[in-house]
Amino acid sequence: MGDLAKAVAELEKELENVRELRKIVERLDTEIATRMDEIETIGSAVLDIHGDLDNQIAEYDYMAVEQSLSYLRGLVDMEEVLPAIDAVLLLTALRDDEPMPDPTLPLSLFESGGSWEHPRLSQEDLDRDFQADLARADRRWEEIWGDHDWSDPDERDSQWAEGRADAEQEAIKERAHRAGTHLRELVDYIGDTLWPDLVEAVEAGDRGRAVRALAAACAAARETEPAYKLYEVNLSAQYSSSPMSLGAMGEFLSDAETWLLSPKAE
Repeated sequence: MGDLAKAVAELEKELENVRELRKIVERLDTEIATRMDEIETIGSAVLDIHGDLDNQIAEYDYMAVEQSLSYLRGLVDMEEVLPAIDAVLLLTALRDDEPMPDPTLPLSLFESGGSWEHPRLSQEDLDRDFQADLARADRRWEEIWGDHDWSDPDERDSQWAEGRADAEQEAIKERAHRAGTHLRELVDYIGDTLWPDLVEAVEAGDRGRAVRALAAACAAARETEPAYKLYEVNLSAQYSSSPMSLGAMGEFLSDAETWLLSPKAE
C-alpha cells in the first residue's frame, strides 16, 4: 500500500503540473489573441477612415478630412504597433516551444524620405493633367464650333471665351477632386494592401516581413500630411474660382467671408 500511495501521489503531482501548464498555455493564448485583436482592429479602423473620407471629401468638409488623416497617423504608429507585433511573436514562440524571433530592428526602415511604393502625387502632376483637360476642351470646342459660319468674329470670340471659362472652371474642380482621390488611395493602400500583409506576416511568425509592412504603412501615413496640403491648396483654388461649386460648404465659407469683410458697427 505504501508504494501504491506513493505512485498515486506522484500521479496527482504530475496532474497538477499539467493543470498549471494548461493554465499557462491558456493565459498565453489569451494574451496572443488580445494583441492580435489590437493589430487587426487598427486595420479595420483604417478602412472605416476610408469610408469616412468618401463622405467628407464629397461634402468638401476639409476640416473633417484633416481630422480623419490626423487620426490615421495616430493609429499607424510604429511605437504603438511594433510592441504588439513583438509580443505576439514572442509569446507564440514560448507557447509552441519554437526559436525566438530575431528582435533586431532596422530603424532605417522607419526613417522619413525612404523609397516606398505607396501612391504619390505632386502639384506638377495635377497641373499637367489640368492643362491636358483644357487642351481636350479646346479640341471639343473646335469639333463643335470650328466649322460654324460666324457672321460676326466678335461673336465667335465671345462664344470661345465663354466655353473656355466653363472648361477652366471644370478643370479646376477636377484638379481638386484628383487631390482628394489621392488621399483616399493612400488610406486604401494602408488598409487594403499593407495591413492585411502585416497581419498575415505576424500570424506566420515572419517578423522581418511584418516590420517591412509596418514601415511601409508608417511611410504612407506620413505621406497623408503633404497630400492633405495639396488637397487644401487645390480646394482653395476651386473655392476662389466658384464658391458655390463646393455646395453647402462653399455657401458657408462665402457667408463667413462676407461677414468678416463687412464693416462693423461702432
